[in-house]
Amino acid sequence: MNRILYAADCLDVLNDADELPSESVDLIYLDPPFNSNSSYNLPFKGRDKSLKPVEAFKDTWAWTAEDKSRLEEMGRDPRTRSLATIVKFAAEVEGKPSGRGKNKTSLASYLLHMALRLRAMRRALKKTGSIYLHCDPTAGHYLKLVMDAIYGQKNYRNTIIWKRTSSHNDAKRFGNVHDELMYYTKENSPTWNTLYLEYDEDYVQKAFRYQDDDGRKWASSDLTATSKQGGGYEYEWNGVTRLWLCPVGTMERLESENRLHYTKSGLARRKRYLDEASGVMLNDVWTDINPIGSHAKERLGYPTQKPLALLERIISASSNPGDLVLDPFCGCGTTVHAAEALRRRWIGIDISPFSTGLIRERIAHNFPLLSKRDISIRGIPETIQQARDLARRDKFEFEKWVCGFIGAEGMFRQPGERGADGGVDGLLKFYRFVPKKVAKAEYAVVQVKGGKVSPDAVRALRETVDRLSVTAGVLVCFRQYMSTVDNQRSHDSFDDVFGSYPVIQGYSIEDLLANKPLDLPTYGRQRQGALLDL
Repeated sequence: MNRILYAADCLDVLNDADELPSESVDLIYLDPPFNSNSSYNLPFKGRDKSLKPVEAFKDTWAWTAEDKSRLEEMGRDPRTRSLATIVKFAAEVEGKPSGRGKNKTSLASYLLHMALRLRAMRRALKKTGSIYLHCDPTAGHYLKLVMDAIYGQKNYRNTIIWKRTSSHNDAKRFGNVHDELMYYTKENSPTWNTLYLEYDEDYVQKAFRYQDDDGRKWASSDLTATSKQGGGYEYEWNGVTRLWLCPVGTMERLESENRLHYTKSGLARRKRYLDEASGVMLNDVWTDINPIGSHAKERLGYPTQKPLALLERIISASSNPGDLVLDPFCGCGTTVHAAEALRRRWIGIDISPFSTGLIRERIAHNFPLLSKRDISIRGIPETIQQARDLARRDKFEFEKWVCGFIGAEGMFRQPGERGADGGVDGLLKFYRFVPKKVAKAEYAVVQVKGGKVSPDAVRALRETVDRLSVTAGVLVCFRQYMSTVDNQRSHDSFDDVFGSYPVIQGYSIEDLLANKPLDLPTYGRQRQGALLDL
């Protein structure tokens, strides 16, 4: 199992032993909703400021009849009775229902949702496995109870504090600037790699203030064991009798390696060389990983995107090359990106087909030796009939699936919202290489049609390209309507050093399922990404 993305509710995948066998995963990291009572949008906006960004996910919760049924079932099962008690307790703390049937606490619904999924994750985790739950203070204390009930208090390792922002203005309380990462293991012998941070410059100047003739800096450390527990070795060295930390043989070796120096009284002390020091052992407060700034190269625009360095640290500490990493709420794919970079196998799950498509584009873009064919997406249409069924069932989800599949950066209408979309369903960014000019980002607008394509729709796409001052337009439809696109589109083109490209082009769903590339400077875009290390 490797390089698999699921467009599905993670509970369905986690409960499917055929898709995810028991004790197959080495490390789980999840950054789920936080019960923030907010909706999060992808902040991609076109030149037409009236157009709206796509909704990434809703972090709002309401008690339903299905929740009630699941809670009752959980309470009847001795294995999950404690979880049911925690959910009921949270509901009592937040406030009882008014009796009208709709005001059951959102916290109870959220905790029930999380408890079911966190418990299912335990089945997939190896005995040597670890799980990191990313949350914030909103419901973190309740999630700690849930995790204790599922993984056991004895398997709790840390709550890591990550300073996610430098400041935050909160009325009548201290500014909330941190997230929490709860670190649990499945059993008592997890995979673990101790990590170190570099010494800060002030410490180096104070501690490593000596140097040899060759310039190697070193610090002086005590070799006596008088004040140490566990005893030592008593003997005379250099005319001084002490209880030493090491036997005389070790002292002789240190002397031969020029690793001893002597005080004025002749007392031997050990040299600790800076170039051999591991650094400071990492603790549970992380202030050295900055949040993703508005101009950061890795910024994708996903509303809750976490820094790549944060995931690289977690994966490095709790897994080894070749291990399997799972992210059940993979969002924009930072976990799987880090796993690929660190030579781990990976599985990502996200309920949005749009997100899984963008993740595949991200991985293929950042790892030139991989193609999109190397990354499997399950839970999306794989045949023309399945694509037609989705288009008939939910045209907005169909549009999201198409845009995600081809790597469009954003959509410009809330899914399900009525009204005009401004002629834009998605936006593709590419780079065009022209001699003696700096390559800059250019855009192609995407319009998706799940049904019949009229001549007016094709002509309107060209008008949209002109109105938004972008370079090109792509109309995606089923192959049976491609003749209309070809007959009605303008035949203007634009060039770069690699070739000539149509300003307006059609792209069929059949081509999409066959992974046929669009007729855009995608090669130039990949080269630009490599050159700029994006």
